[in-house]
Amino acid sequence: MSEPRPAAARPRHRFDPARLLLGLCLLLLAAGYAARSAGALDVSWYVLTAALPVVLLLTALVAVVTHAVRRGREDRPRGGPSRTP
Repeated sequence: MSEPRPAAARPRHRFDPARLLLGLCLLLLAAGYAARSAGALDVSWYVLTAALPVVLLLTALVAVVTHAVRRGREDRPRGGPSRTP
């Protein structure tokens, strides 16, 4: 059986995939806008503007899935499956 880790070794915050995805996608959109204004990228601003709601919806979907997975893990007993006759 594993011993609990000391308080200093535990992570302070849970990893949140939705925040990571949102940050990366917003950086990509910002780079797209910057490249378009510099003339390095020939993409219509409609495409870049329409990508923002898509990014937000994708992030919301990832957040809902993450919440469901974490909630399912918390509902399970820690000792493993119990065998009741």
